[in-house]
Amino acid sequence: MKLSETAKEVIALAEAIRNYWDTELPKRHPDYPFVHPGEDSGPPPPEEKKLKDLLTRLPEDVIYKLALIMALGREDFETDDLVGHFLEMKDAYGKPDWAIAEMTGKATLADYLTDGLAKLNKNGIDVDQLTFAPVHSGS
Repeated sequence: MKLSETAKEVIALAEAIRNYWDTELPKRHPDYPFVHPGEDSGPPPPEEKKLKDLLTRLPEDVIYKLALIMALGREDFETDDLVGHFLEMKDAYGKPDWAIAEMTGKATLADYLTDGLAKLNKNGIDVDQLTFAPVHSGS
């Protein structure tokens, strides 16, 4: 599956999760947006499990690319040194599970990914051509 297709799938699941909580939390918490200790937020939407399952099935490099796109959309950096940022993020997360936890813990994941994809597109960067492998010359 192309990275752009994976990103769209993640965005759709993240939007469904956010829409669910935007609807359910005000019903369950009388002082919403304040949530008091002991108040039950109810069961999570099924899309949470689907999103986590999707992300855990992905190859490591795809997980880190999605995290990079999220950070790009979050305005953590620009597109001028994507390879450097990719390597820094990969090192900072240490494990794909930590990158997954970071992504699934963001209520605004869909927005960040959408904005990151738009930034790549605006700068003429094809998300499906993102490659961070070392380039070897034929000599």
